[in-house]
Amino acid sequence: MSTPANLFPGLNDIVDVIEEFPLEVARYMTLLREIDAKCVHTVPELNAQIGRFLAGPRQSGSPQLQTINRLFQDLMPSLEEKMHVSSIAFETLDRLVARVELAYEVALKNQEIPEKLRLGNDNHPAMHLHHELMKKIESKQQSKSQQALRSESRREAMAAKKMHVDPPAPAPASYAPLPLPPTALPAKRRADLPPPARKRKKPRDDYSARPKTNEYGEALYCYCNQVAYGEMVGCDGENCQLEWFHLPCINLETLPKGKWYCDDCKR
Repeated sequence: MSTPANLFPGLNDIVDVIEEFPLEVARYMTLLREIDAKCVHTVPELNAQIGRFLAGPRQSGSPQLQTINRLFQDLMPSLEEKMHVSSIAFETLDRLVARVELAYEVALKNQEIPEKLRLGNDNHPAMHLHHELMKKIESKQQSKSQQALRSESRREAMAAKKMHVDPPAPAPASYAPLPLPPTALPAKRRADLPPPARKRKKPRDDYSARPKTNEYGEALYCYCNQVAYGEMVGCDGENCQLEWFHLPCINLETLPKGKWYCDDCKR
């Protein structure tokens, strides 16, 4: 049958350290008080001699300097012993603190401390705020992961679209005016008439000279000639050279509904 010490090794070690800690502190404090008792009369006498020496005239080799030197020599062994005891006390207490930390980790690993005792009452207002903050952090992490998935799917769609070979565009239709019926106007007047005026479209910008990838091999899009990031919208024009656009670059805050064409494809 297991003993309580074997059932809760972490908690039992913590209890042992708690019992040992005050005993060690009391022992070293007693040693320091005993050292102070050895020089209880020497320190006041030394302070008085230094005060009289500073207040009087300076004389080299005066009896006051010899007295001050003798008092310092008497104090040195006690001061060295006090420093030695203080260093040992610090090492001992530091070892006990490390032992408590290790025992606490063992207790957590073995689930020796119930979560309710370790974290406190869930009905406390501080715990409510903690749960709200954790929910916000989790929702932000989920939104970031979803945004990363959307960005990855957009990159894959862009890569697939680039690998697809677009069919050749049909040859532009001739803009020669249709001949008028011979009975509409006399032949001479038909020859003098200029061809009908036709509204000329603004030529589209040519982006073929721009680099398609950056120095890292990432595809470049949009008017800004940057990589894909954030929310982007794809142009539905069949021969669009830029294909994808960042929302801030086209003065949009949300994705448009239905089909969308860039300024070049609208011309």
